[in-house]
Amino acid sequence: MALTNRQIMRSPTVWLTAVFWIVTLLFAYAVLGLFGWWAWVAYFGTGLGLATLWWTRRRRNRCALVFGFCCAVVAVMALLMTGWALFVTVSAPVDSVGTRGVVCGSVVSPVSAEELNVTVVRSEEPVSQSRPIPHSELERVCSNRLDARGSRAAGLALIGLFVALRAAGHIVPPRRASAA
Repeated sequence: MALTNRQIMRSPTVWLTAVFWIVTLLFAYAVLGLFGWWAWVAYFGTGLGLATLWWTRRRRNRCALVFGFCCAVVAVMALLMTGWALFVTVSAPVDSVGTRGVVCGSVVSPVSAEELNVTVVRSEEPVSQSRPIPHSELERVCSNRLDARGSRAAGLALIGLFVALRAAGHIVPPRRASAA
């Protein structure tokens, strides 16, 4: 009798949950730049498919609100980090060793190419240089840094949205099938 009860209590979404979190963690590593553009397409398709399957098979359990709250906290943190990545000013070093850098602006409000200057780190004062760095190099460094920051922000937003969808699924009770 105990074996039968244990099989009845087993959730039909256990494997969906495991695959969702494994794929989400793999994509989090992909956001760091370990994989190419195809990781975005793969995560979006896989995440959407898993979310759809999970929503159709989910059922309410006694820990649903706790799981929903935890997922909501993770989603809010991911979305806050997305905002931080988009709006905080980025500066990039121009030397491999030293205190010189260039302030690039933020992803949302980058500094124009004409306004890029080499400065001392933690200071906004321009530096007089014996061998000036070409503006094209400053533009390239800033462009690369801002592109990477924007890509990571988009990845965090995608993770945040899928985890928010998961949180809503835990909090909102599933619909009961109506008897016809």
